[in-house]
Amino acid sequence: MDDRVPDRPRPAGTPEPPPAGARVVTRRNALLLGALGLAGVAAVPVVAALPASAPSPSGAPAAPSPPAPPPTASAPGRALDPRDFGAVGDGSADDTRALQELLDASAAQGAVAVVPAGTYRCTAGLLLTTGARLQLDGGAHLLKDFAAETGLVNAFLRNRDFAVKADGVQITGPGTIGARDHSRTGVVLALYGDDVQLREFTIDTYSGGQAVMFAGDRGRMDGVTIRNSEVDTGTGGIRVIGGADFLATGCSVESGDDCLQFVPIGNPDAVLYDLDITGGSFVGCTGTSTTSRFMVALLEFTGGEPGTTDMSASVVDCSFRDCRGAGTNRGIVVKNTHSQGRIEGVSFTDCSVDMSGAADAETQEIRIQTDPASRGSISGITFTRTDVVRPVNSTVRIGGPNISAVTFDGCTFAAPSGASPLTLVADQVDGLVVRGCTFTGAPGKRQLVVGPVEAVTALAVEDSRFTDVPDGVWAVDLLGAPGAHVTGSTFTAAAGATDARAIRVSPASAGVVIEQNDVTGVGNPTPITDRGTGTEIRGNRGE
Repeated sequence: MDDRVPDRPRPAGTPEPPPAGARVVTRRNALLLGALGLAGVAAVPVVAALPASAPSPSGAPAAPSPPAPPPTASAPGRALDPRDFGAVGDGSADDTRALQELLDASAAQGAVAVVPAGTYRCTAGLLLTTGARLQLDGGAHLLKDFAAETGLVNAFLRNRDFAVKADGVQITGPGTIGARDHSRTGVVLALYGDDVQLREFTIDTYSGGQAVMFAGDRGRMDGVTIRNSEVDTGTGGIRVIGGADFLATGCSVESGDDCLQFVPIGNPDAVLYDLDITGGSFVGCTGTSTTSRFMVALLEFTGGEPGTTDMSASVVDCSFRDCRGAGTNRGIVVKNTHSQGRIEGVSFTDCSVDMSGAADAETQEIRIQTDPASRGSISGITFTRTDVVRPVNSTVRIGGPNISAVTFDGCTFAAPSGASPLTLVADQVDGLVVRGCTFTGAPGKRQLVVGPVEAVTALAVEDSRFTDVPDGVWAVDLLGAPGAHVTGSTFTAAAGATDARAIRVSPASAGVVIEQNDVTGVGNPTPITDRGTGTEIRGNRGE
């Protein structure tokens, strides 16, 4: 996810060519806006053409220039046709200028631009301003036939100027947008604006950067399909980089990098750097990452020179619900390693990630991580009925300072099939809750290991099941967990196991309470090993 912008925008004060004026709409191509769900939308004034410049050094968007006088609106119920602007749509002619004039006219007149079936070849990016509305009919394909560096300002369809929001932009399908082949690199769609709607179109063939990068309030994506990604070029799916109240529903993402992302830009050389994300959701989305991760909430360095990042961005109250897919290098990651801000209130509900394609390496299928140098925090992270399917590496790894209130509720944890001996391992967490979860063991695999390096405080293991506990290990190993509480859980040894054990309390775990558990299933005469101080063991069956 490289956000560097090698090709800087034109110097300030160098204007772009002004948008074309309004075109007369022929009755031949008239289309009721109501049929497109756009009835009743008033004409929107056009902002004067501005240079595609980066925001001010502080990261705040520059103040917009005064708007040009509003153009005359098109007649109600009319639509714009690219052929009236000179587009050919045969896949050979260069339709860039015609499509740009079409989009400018759409924004100026408050009319929808309806692109009929055909392949519209573009040799440069298409620029969007407030109010642009684009519908791609079935069989319509916007073809990116040029290579570009990664970054927002080089995207195929993008803001005319990222210092000015492009509000109310709409792109709908069922047509497609994509590159001629994987040599045509760069971001496909980059938008910064409020009330943007992306619906039921397909991004087909992309490489480098991201399929979609979005910042703004009340953004909506519904039924968008992203496919045919380059496998190993760091090509991402849907990346939210800033704003509030984003919602993506029913999208399908095939990605060479991360699929579903809440990730502010962590490169100070990029535009729209260090923005907060609040209240975003991915709901009912699916996908596959061929080289990386499926669902992520990240505050991390993603470009430029190490040590130059000074982020304060946060990701707050975001969620993933009923999302199912596959990852390769980790499946779910919540990570704050480069911001003084926080990741807080992020939830995963009824989600699953198939990790059978992962290499057997030192990675984790679910990773929650901070870094001491960033001084940032992670808190209030919940996993509800969210599972890793066919894990290869450590199923869950939690570690780092300033991590608190992490809850797993009703989740199933299978032992990893690879060389890793650990299923769930946690360090340096305050308030880790494991409630109503099921751990399935395998020979040589330890199920829940707490505090092997740094102590975990306020651990609660409640009403969980530890099955197939193998010989020679403890299902719950409290290496550093002062004040831990293990209650209402059951422990069952693997078939034929004679030395399986339930719980170990090590000397670094003082004041542990173990009560109302059922340890009869392990069969070991000493199912609980207590080497701590102040341990309370009471009301357990088979102790």
